[in-house]
Amino acid sequence: MRLPPLKPFPGCVALSLCLWGFALQTGLLAETEPASSSTPIPPLSSIVDRMVKRQESLAHELNAYQFLEQIEVDSLGFDNLPRKRSHFVIRVLPNSHALILTDVRGDEKARREMSEAEVKRARRGIETVYSLRRAVPRFRVVLLGHGDWHGEPAYHLGFSGKPDEPYRTPLEKILNQVHGEMHVSASDYSILETHAFLAQPVSVAWFLVRFERLAFSYVAQRIPLGYVPRTVVFHYRVRIPFASRHERQKIELVDYRLAKPTGNSPGP
Repeated sequence: MRLPPLKPFPGCVALSLCLWGFALQTGLLAETEPASSSTPIPPLSSIVDRMVKRQESLAHELNAYQFLEQIEVDSLGFDNLPRKRSHFVIRVLPNSHALILTDVRGDEKARREMSEAEVKRARRGIETVYSLRRAVPRFRVVLLGHGDWHGEPAYHLGFSGKPDEPYRTPLEKILNQVHGEMHVSASDYSILETHAFLAQPVSVAWFLVRFERLAFSYVAQRIPLGYVPRTVVFHYRVRIPFASRHERQKIELVDYRLAKPTGNSPGP
């Protein structure tokens, strides 16, 4: 069995962003708590359904954009202090192309192959974020309230994995122990912010791999298109036979630009 991916943002984002995507769909909703607000609040199932549709729409429209990924990876000690830091920048382009802006060892062919691999992982991560309907009903979700998120009216949701839910993959086993909270825009139902963590250690791969810590946070930013990713932080400590890996990965997504038409698009 392959170990879960543990590479910087493009490699691990499909796992980390799936944690905050966490299978929010109408069929997941098990509990609802009333929020104290004078503004009428739609049923939780309606909030989630609109959020799913909004994220799917954003995913399609975001394919026409290019942006920068500023990636910082810290190798940590048991005291959570950095022992080694690396930094690199990737420009993600439409149509599955990328340009690594920091120096990379190897010849031009190797650089091009690495760029293509990185952008494919990044695109898969974006698809994971927005394709919430693909997720399985592994969470209990509650409506915690209705308030303000940096000037944006928002719904505050809490979620927790079902510990006894059957699983088929390491990721599903991990999701069973993930808890967290998120804010969803009350105006257009975009996901604004999410924080998630592993409630207790989880062993996978025949108990050869043990996730001792897993924490994830996501914050959105507004561009003319709508709310899109701004900051992703992924902090994990994994123990494998005779070794361990402890990293914090911070990704800033900036400089979103609508790509100009190439002039090669087929006519109607």
